[in-house]
Amino acid sequence: NLSYGRQNDENKRAIKNAGGIPSLINLLRKSSDGEVKELVTGVLWNLSSCEDLKKSIIDDGLSVVVNNIIIPHSGWDPTSPGETCWSTIFRNASGVLRNVSSAGEYARKKLRECEGLVDSLLYVVKSAIEKSNIGNKSVENCVCVLRNLSYRCQEVEDPNYDKHPLPAQSRVGAQPKGDNLGCFGASKKKKETQPVQQKEAASTSRSTTQRTEPVKGMELLWQPEVVQSYLSLLQSCSNPETLEAAAGALQNLAACYWQPSIEIRAAVRKEKGLPILVELLRMEVDRVVCAVATALRNLAIDQRNKELIGKYAMRDLVQKLPSGNPQHDQGTSDDTIAAVLATLNEVIKKNAEFSRSLLEAGGVERLMNITRQRQKYTPRVLKFAGQVLFTMWQHQELREVYKKHGWKEQDFVTKTVAARNAGPNSPNNANSTLNRPMASQGGTRYEDRTMQRSTNMNSASRSPGPSIYQRGEDIPMADMSYPEGGTHAPPPGGVRAYPPAPVSDAAR
Repeated sequence: NLSYGRQNDENKRAIKNAGGIPSLINLLRKSSDGEVKELVTGVLWNLSSCEDLKKSIIDDGLSVVVNNIIIPHSGWDPTSPGETCWSTIFRNASGVLRNVSSAGEYARKKLRECEGLVDSLLYVVKSAIEKSNIGNKSVENCVCVLRNLSYRCQEVEDPNYDKHPLPAQSRVGAQPKGDNLGCFGASKKKKETQPVQQKEAASTSRSTTQRTEPVKGMELLWQPEVVQSYLSLLQSCSNPETLEAAAGALQNLAACYWQPSIEIRAAVRKEKGLPILVELLRMEVDRVVCAVATALRNLAIDQRNKELIGKYAMRDLVQKLPSGNPQHDQGTSDDTIAAVLATLNEVIKKNAEFSRSLLEAGGVERLMNITRQRQKYTPRVLKFAGQVLFTMWQHQELREVYKKHGWKEQDFVTKTVAARNAGPNSPNNANSTLNRPMASQGGTRYEDRTMQRSTNMNSASRSPGPSIYQRGEDIPMADMSYPEGGTHAPPPGGVRAYPPAPVSDAAR
């Protein structure tokens, strides 16, 4: 109860300063009592939402949480895989990992290197998909951890991979047609062939040598095979948190420049994932749309993906841009608008046909709608919208078509954008923000999963049954039925108090 809720970070620190974390972990290691484990993991879940405590929980408790709870409950075993145990203890422990996995590079490194963790999480997700049991909190937690561990995955080879100029092969993706290369700044094909081949040879030899024995551990995160699991979730799951995390995982895997990302981008296409993602753009939940739009932007680095997105997703992408109608526009965040604009820019910049489609889908009106309301949008959105218009004007063969639609050069090229495109850091430069893939992790904003308070505090002395909750996984821990007839109502907070009060006291 002391550690419940974000407003109690002070208490969480006090528990840590009194040596609470090692004591709780020790109890978790020693106890065979399920209820004790449930409560200990519940307290750890609450503590793990405090930014300052994440490192201590990793240092003091990661191996115990993984080896004593996650691996055995997941059912994963390299020699004899078993059933996943969908227990409250597993839900809590996966919640702890979900919270700590967003604590920067240190956390990602520790969790990726933790033996059996990635294997177990992926095993749980696959089992849930096979049994059509994907709506629950444990699956949500596991996918959120996987999304965070996929963030900046290339850092395992090179922590500064994204500080270098964009590598040639990322600009090209799949085999381009003629000069139709993937990004601004990519020069003629001849010049690029050699480094691409050398680089791909180096990368491929790297990946083939690893294939001599079964892939395990962190390597599983970026194998093309994981794409199928994420797409199954995106196709069948209705839990927005899980949808956002699955799209975020694909977004992150497609955001890097190394060989595994090239393979992931192709795998999404081969597994028919693009239509699944495009359909999710129509969803009402903004943060899901944002993750999906950003995933599409990163997948468009691949030339063939870019062509398919341009051909089949243009209308859906344009629909996500503000129309000037407040009812239509209110649900879309600036982050989502920026992701959609970056995708559109990627798709149209070397392709006049797609620029024409953007015009015909009513895109110019919507882009103007953004650039004319400078007070309403963030500088990033305004910059991206101006850049998409500028990119459209670069297709000289379409200028007459634009004019027939009533637009003039000044609509597409403002002085600011023209000046920006002339400089060395111009958006035309392959290394500008707009042209780099976008990665993201689930921060504490969504990861603060402290145990919920009971919604039925004062109604009765008995714990209410699950029927008052919308979904099974929403039952607050306070209202879980306890063994040996413990029917007293919990006090306000996450878990019941000790020692148990008489029923009559609790009812008061």
